[in-house]
Amino acid sequence: MKLLSHPVVPPLVPVFLAMMTGILAASASFLQNPVLMVVISSLLLVFSLAGTAGSQRAVAGICLAAGIWSGYQSHQIHQPQIPSGHISRFYNQQGVVVTGKIVSFSRHYPHKIQATVACQSIRDKDAHGTPRIVPARGKIYLNIYGNEAPALGFHDTVRFSGPVRPIRNFGNPGAFDYQTFLKRQGIFGAVHTGGTRVQRVSDTPLPLWVRGVQQIEVTRNRFYEFVMTTPAPLDAAHILAALTTGIKHSLPAGLRDQYARAGTSHLLAISGLHMGILCLIFFFFFFRLLSMFHGLLVSAAARKTAGILTLIPLFVFAFFSGFSPSTQRAFIMVTIFMISFLGERQTHPVNTLAGAGVLILLADPAALFSISFQLSFTAVLFIVLGMGVVHRSGGIRIRFVPKFLVSICVLTLLAGVGTFPLIAGYFNLVSLVQVPANLVLVPVIGFVCLPLGLLSLAAWPLFPALAGLLLTLAGDLAALCTRYIQWLTDLPFAWSWLPALTFIDLAAVYTALSACFCAAYFKKTAPAAAAVIILLAGGYSIHLISPPGAPDRLTVTVLDVGQGNAAVIQTIEGKKILVDGGGFTGGSGFDVGRNVVAPFLWKQGIRALDAVILTHPDTDHMNGLVFILENFTVRELVKNTDTSPHESFDRIMAACRRRQIPVFVPDCEDRLRQWDRTRLEFFQCDSVVPGLDANNNSLVFRLDLDQFSMLFPGDIMRKREQLLAGVPEKQLAARILLAPHHGSRTSSTSVFLDRIEPEAVIVSCGFNNPYRFPHPDVLARYMEKNLAVFRTDLHGAVTITSSGKSYAVATHYPEN
Repeated sequence: MKLLSHPVVPPLVPVFLAMMTGILAASASFLQNPVLMVVISSLLLVFSLAGTAGSQRAVAGICLAAGIWSGYQSHQIHQPQIPSGHISRFYNQQGVVVTGKIVSFSRHYPHKIQATVACQSIRDKDAHGTPRIVPARGKIYLNIYGNEAPALGFHDTVRFSGPVRPIRNFGNPGAFDYQTFLKRQGIFGAVHTGGTRVQRVSDTPLPLWVRGVQQIEVTRNRFYEFVMTTPAPLDAAHILAALTTGIKHSLPAGLRDQYARAGTSHLLAISGLHMGILCLIFFFFFFRLLSMFHGLLVSAAARKTAGILTLIPLFVFAFFSGFSPSTQRAFIMVTIFMISFLGERQTHPVNTLAGAGVLILLADPAALFSISFQLSFTAVLFIVLGMGVVHRSGGIRIRFVPKFLVSICVLTLLAGVGTFPLIAGYFNLVSLVQVPANLVLVPVIGFVCLPLGLLSLAAWPLFPALAGLLLTLAGDLAALCTRYIQWLTDLPFAWSWLPALTFIDLAAVYTALSACFCAAYFKKTAPAAAAVIILLAGGYSIHLISPPGAPDRLTVTVLDVGQGNAAVIQTIEGKKILVDGGGFTGGSGFDVGRNVVAPFLWKQGIRALDAVILTHPDTDHMNGLVFILENFTVRELVKNTDTSPHESFDRIMAACRRRQIPVFVPDCEDRLRQWDRTRLEFFQCDSVVPGLDANNNSLVFRLDLDQFSMLFPGDIMRKREQLLAGVPEKQLAARILLAPHHGSRTSSTSVFLDRIEPEAVIVSCGFNNPYRFPHPDVLARYMEKNLAVFRTDLHGAVTITSSGKSYAVATHYPEN
């Protein structure tokens, strides 16, 4: 390595940057042709080597080789070659039986068990209906429902029946790309089945290492149950379980939100911080133990031996906690930094960080796209650079305050400053109490609760009473921390939701932060850095204070929320209205409001809604509104007279009372919402009579802008349609119809369609939904009346724009 001993920058930094460039280039749509990528890489190699010599040429060659290799690996991940026996070739086939091997620890949810299965074979029927067994490849999620599932563990061979469903995204602008997220993990589908349709297949005797891993999984699950049954506040038990076992999928959403608003959500998942803290604790323990031997202490072997021994319990803990990708990356980072610390030669800390990045990307190029990877490396980079500035300026010299406490404050501040743009960009959230929250929680949870939890784990097999006592103590401290951040986040302006940040926004913020570091580290660059900061701040301030121009057209977006309804209306007067919020039924823990509706609103720059309309309190229209009403500024809730026994309805009404949101129930005397050119007209007075069921009681209203109109009929069916057909014809007519009841057979009657006379109809429904919506009979009626049909299950979000005369319809996915 003498050749690379004195480069201008730490030698592994350009290698790390080259790998990132290759991975990003291969994932870009215009570079997904491997031939084109090789040609471009070759040209880059020629230009990079031209004019360089000696060590610079060696660095350039290594960088280009690393970039090309990483790009090739990234291309294989994003554009994999699908062999003939790949599991994706068996999507949606009925009556298939899959055999495969479990390659993950099982995840236990309240209503299901989930495991990752590497497929081995599949039993189906050939073109002549003859049963056959063919080899299969690829990984899928196995979701088991019910209480009859057999006990399954890592490396077990299982056989189960059920159609293999493809991974699908919600087809909305700016939506999270879940399909690509799982593809990067090699997962290409999912099977949802009952416990009685899953069996563990007897296999040859398992290797010793597999039996050891299975025992670790059993111990992990049992200790998790022990933690959750220990007398302690429930939220505290969830925190301790996440810290000690890595099982965090059962954390309550409210607890996650509270920690996120305080900027401390990283404490709920095993990360580089936890690994670093444990590394310090184990190293100090082993070093003090080995220092008792004079020979080891004098020869300096105590330090090196302690460092090596420290990695053993760290690896065991990483494996015990599930060895998730984020935990693997944290272990690699800590290992690299430990090796660097124990080395005889001084190593640039940025070079050490780049070395960790190179190893991680070599093992998994897709890690670059992981949020935890980006946050971890950004935090450590800002800490390293910031502490460099501190030491260059003479170090920490504050009297009457312990240096350790000041160092913790500085580290917390640097990590917070470095990661807040990413957190704001990914989660649309900014916390202004991040520093005071972390100053308390990091020492208490990291240096006290986590060690107490691990001591409890060590004592649990032989001394369960002692283990319970340790957990109770740790739980009381965790509960105090939770109450502390609750108090912090209740302060005015402690946190805020943000509209979606663009890449330009993030680039501008990090440019300004980089200018600050340059000005602090290189005094001569201070004037230029100040000019950059003033320019960016001035431009952004002008952007903020400039009033947005009035929209020149009405926009209605019918969102893809699966089997449910949600639509966003943006009027020509600048009013924002949300109609229903979608929602899953059957005990699903997926929050459509949080994960689908809110991200779309943030993407549109919407943080306040002039009205939220709940057509009727069914879960597939109502559940998604809970998050919206609890977290957005809402000026009015419009609903019908119905109530509901569901918890979601209670939370909606509680949010209205707590946030003083007025509730408007349309009736005969008050049935209009009128702005300049846009109005909403409700038809409750004309068509609702006593005795109608919940669906038929849905709010029905028409949106009008000059010559354009669109009818929103909720989930009404035949009886309500007949009543509506009796209102004056011109009132009911609309150019666009949102299909009643998702296109069910009992709706969209001919007489109703004749009175509306729509030109197009939009069906909001879930892909391959069990209700067969839209029903073939209804589609036949639409076709008979020559209506243009748009479906959220096939086309994704459907957007209608109108200036008041003509209108245009656009879909998120191109029409087939």
